[in-house]
Amino acid sequence: MWGAREVMSRDLKFWGLMGFIFLVTIAGTAAYIVLTAPHSIKLRLGADQVNSEPHEMASAIAHVVSRSHPGIRIAVISTGGSSENMTLLAKGKLELALVQADVISRDNVSLLAVLYPDLFQLVVRTDSGIEKLKDLEGSKIALPPVTSGQYRAFWFLANHYGLAPERINAIPMTTSAADNAIVNGEVDAVFRVRGPRNTSIRILFGRTALKFIPIDQGEAMHLRRSAFTSVTLPKGAYQGYPPIPPRALPTMAVDRMLVARDDVPEDVVRSITGVLFEKRRDLALRTPLAALIRQPEIKQGTMLPVHQGALKYFDREKPSFFEEKAEFLALVLSSLVVLYSLGLAFTRRLAERQKGRIEDYAGELLDLEKAAKTAQTIPDLDIHKLRLTEILAEAVNDMREQRINAEGLQLFSFVWESVNYTINDHEEQLRLGPAVVRVSRKPSRGRKRSIG
Repeated sequence: MWGAREVMSRDLKFWGLMGFIFLVTIAGTAAYIVLTAPHSIKLRLGADQVNSEPHEMASAIAHVVSRSHPGIRIAVISTGGSSENMTLLAKGKLELALVQADVISRDNVSLLAVLYPDLFQLVVRTDSGIEKLKDLEGSKIALPPVTSGQYRAFWFLANHYGLAPERINAIPMTTSAADNAIVNGEVDAVFRVRGPRNTSIRILFGRTALKFIPIDQGEAMHLRRSAFTSVTLPKGAYQGYPPIPPRALPTMAVDRMLVARDDVPEDVVRSITGVLFEKRRDLALRTPLAALIRQPEIKQGTMLPVHQGALKYFDREKPSFFEEKAEFLALVLSSLVVLYSLGLAFTRRLAERQKGRIEDYAGELLDLEKAAKTAQTIPDLDIHKLRLTEILAEAVNDMREQRINAEGLQLFSFVWESVNYTINDHEEQLRLGPAVVRVSRKPSRGRKRSIG
């Protein structure tokens, strides 16, 4: 019976292990399916006016992202510019937006990537008499919409150069309206903060006689607003012959950035960021400015915090915690294996010792049984009975001291009771005398009784 219990115990352990492996496999498969399942999410991307560079870039991003990740659908929303985009992001009416780096930041908005630089570009009619910024006083100038970052950038520029606002006739207009106004002579100048080789400006130079006005003191303005940097508009940027502009001109630049609300899922943002850098060629086929996309200078700090999803993409090549600690973890694992092996060896040795102890007890009990059968008197038999009791006490004590286990004690119990019955039966025969013939009531060795 003891052997049957051992087999049953092994079977239970085996099937328990198999059940555990099955559950782990099912859980792992379910986790893999969840983690790798395509996302299904709709996002709104605030750009700028239709046909503007930001709108063109936003449309390219939406198209390539949806083609690379069908579950991520991006709708491009036409807006009044960076300031309005930030407001719409704060209100939850946009999830993504293109904004200029000088725009007032919001607490719940983070950065994905720097897309391209927007250059300050002041274009005037050649017959306007304007040669420098100070000459704008007394002139009419078409500015971008009030809700745009470009509008605020102009007044920052005017303030730095000490232009009197009351002496400037500034008129906010859409791009197309401003183009028509300067061609028709309704305004003397147009100010824009747009990428190099801006399409609308390039076309504008073909419609009437225009020129660029240099914007210097870039380093000084950078001290006042760190988002603005001093750059150069290259000679011939808009036309090679005759070159437009005819010489390299100093100007200012501010980065155009892609931002997202903090509550946009990190894995979605990581996927979008991946498209910006891994599908740059596809983006550049739709807008050449995509070639200028770059990673934020994280170590040097940014105007906005970098979104956690974007950070996960940028840190993809960094070694993971397990890779960094590989040697240490290998040492720990090796130590655990050694400790496990030692523990297993100790357990086996202890089991062997316990088994040997039981075998010693069984041998002594059988010897005691033989000796008891040869006893001729009750006093001689009492000596064997006393030793039988002592053996029982020793066995119980050995179990408490873990020198034998519970299963070994059960086997001991079976043998001990058999010997005890034999001695008691022999004692009864001695007391009744040899003439008495009795029917043996000795229990079968296949039956186990408790000694407890």
